[in-house]
Amino acid sequence: MRDGEIQRSLESDSQIIEQRMPKGVTTEEAAEVAASLSGFMKRQGMSRRKVAQALGCSSTTIGRFLAGKYKGDLHELTNKVVNFMNAVARREGKRRPFVRTAVARKIGALITQTDAFSVEEGKIAIIIGDSGHGKSHCLKQYCQANKNAVYIQLDQVMGSHRLFGEIARTLGIDCLGWLSHVVQRLIRILQTRHTVIILDEASGLTVKQLDQLRQIIAVKCHCPLILAGNDDLLRTVMQPSSKKGQASLDQFRSRLMAVLNLDKIAADGGDDGLYSPKEIRELYEHGGIRLLNSAVSMLKRICLTPGSGRLRTCTHIITALYASRVVVDKGCIDGELIRAAIEQLDLPVRDLLPMAGIDSVEDEQSDMAIMRAG
Repeated sequence: MRDGEIQRSLESDSQIIEQRMPKGVTTEEAAEVAASLSGFMKRQGMSRRKVAQALGCSSTTIGRFLAGKYKGDLHELTNKVVNFMNAVARREGKRRPFVRTAVARKIGALITQTDAFSVEEGKIAIIIGDSGHGKSHCLKQYCQANKNAVYIQLDQVMGSHRLFGEIARTLGIDCLGWLSHVVQRLIRILQTRHTVIILDEASGLTVKQLDQLRQIIAVKCHCPLILAGNDDLLRTVMQPSSKKGQASLDQFRSRLMAVLNLDKIAADGGDDGLYSPKEIRELYEHGGIRLLNSAVSMLKRICLTPGSGRLRTCTHIITALYASRVVVDKGCIDGELIRAAIEQLDLPVRDLLPMAGIDSVEDEQSDMAIMRAG
């Protein structure tokens, strides 16, 4: 592949648009964009309220724009509408179907088991994995399929008030007022509700917050609690409880149902790791493009490498290649194209993998046989 081929393909792909932005917006051109927006909203199943939220304006403004009665800055609003439609159209083209991989099955089984054992009080489970395993994607999909489960994404600067306020808000419970008032409302409502609480990005939780979650969510609300994060979360939980201020960790660990350590499974799983060749093909073969064996081997190598971004990096690579004319013309992706994408996009994974001679002789021979067979 020629130098810069992939980058040029991505630049060309970025020009794919749903609607062109008029250079000087007249009333007639704005009406044309409004008609396009109306059709776009129907196709996407989007309400005026959702479009307004995305554009940072009111539902009334969108209603007036659609009716051709908007009296504000027409050029600015039209620009926002056009850019929004184009961005959504490009993202839709990159969306991939959910595949029930081994990771998804393991996460689903862990949540189901933790829920089943939460009889007199909620049990706790932990999911550990570095970036790119697909934890968040699998957890969100689980919550979509199981409406008794709620997914909440935390952040590193979230204090206890915001933590419990966000849990309450996600559950549709009043999150305003003092922390004690929010907690009282949570307990009163959740004690009689079958709910699984899933907290993602939980690596920044402190020992005090872990104890608060144990007391309120698991003990008083009787809710199963699932925490997902990287190895920092596990190190916090497994600290010696003899240290000052950490005695509560004994209580937390006593309610810990299981730890699913995806990093350990990936490291101990040999050549298979967490993603089989069949799963990799299910994830990335679509639109008539095939993955040759050498490409699958390269992607598996990335998934097995700590700090590489794992599956997320694989997705970046494949998405870039699908926009390439070379791939469209060949109808397949081999290991050499994977390597070229890593090099041309200057991805950090290049420093973690041996970029020369990575393909096995067997992969190369099988690729040649596949190509000869058409």
